[in-house]
Amino acid sequence: MNRTGLTHVILVSFYSHVSQAVREETLFNFRRLGNDCGGFGAGILFWRADWNLDQRKNYHLIAVSVFENEDALRSYVAHPKHKGFASGLSKIADWIVGDIAVGLPVVDR
Repeated sequence: MNRTGLTHVILVSFYSHVSQAVREETLFNFRRLGNDCGGFGAGILFWRADWNLDQRKNYHLIAVSVFENEDALRSYVAHPKHKGFASGLSKIADWIVGDIAVGLPVVDR
């Protein structure tokens, strides 16, 4: 039996003047963002942020997350920690976002 979840993918391209130290701090904060916004209890089933291994198109970071449903994704987007992170990121980078519905196995909690 499956249910539908949402995979949320973000590709971040830092502006050329952004230092390596700021890039590393951004990654550190990005890695924590899922938990900072409620983690599993808030319907965030998977969270991973890391350096993009393929930077041919100038995307430096990638984040992949899986949300239990659209409500969980909307709650994450509206969360004050997410809004603060996005506001800070907008000063140092551009990014693109993609969301896709995926089948998830049903797991007893």
